[in-house]
Amino acid sequence: MVSFADPERLSVIFDSPQREEWQKSRQIIARLGLTPTMRIADVGAGTGYFSRQFAALLPKGRVYAIDSEPNMVAHMRRRFADEQIGNIEVRLSEPDHPALPAELDWVFLANVYRFISQRRAFLAQIYAGMPSGARLMLVDLATVHAAPSPDQVMDELKAVGFELRELDMHTCPTHYLLQARKP
Repeated sequence: MVSFADPERLSVIFDSPQREEWQKSRQIIARLGLTPTMRIADVGAGTGYFSRQFAALLPKGRVYAIDSEPNMVAHMRRRFADEQIGNIEVRLSEPDHPALPAELDWVFLANVYRFISQRRAFLAQIYAGMPSGARLMLVDLATVHAAPSPDQVMDELKAVGFELRELDMHTCPTHYLLQARKP
């Protein structure tokens, strides 16, 4: 099991310039269709890799960088203060409760879902916290040995009420992108 308690060590991996090569993060972000005033919750934000990129695209919007690991939250608070990024709010969540804001357009989970033990309950919390019409993008491993599979994730999303919008198995060489919407 990966330990997320050492953000400085993980930042070397998570924030590496090579991440664009293996994850195609710019292409993932483009799939969101963000506009400058949108609000996005980056659940399981880790070191803030995606949150930082979202903030640059949302100058009049808001990014909620949410993580359940206190050391990651402290790391992001320092990082975004040092970088003087003012449109990111860092939130500490509970492992089973995502601490979503009341108003948002997107919920984004990258490389997180496979680590959630009570996935259906977690998705139900996300669903309950999202306004009608808000969308969710889930990015995770699509390798043969990865669990849960995209089909299983789609079943779990439908079971809590989400409408499936798109499954993309081609943008990232080793990851799938799954979009859903709260009706």
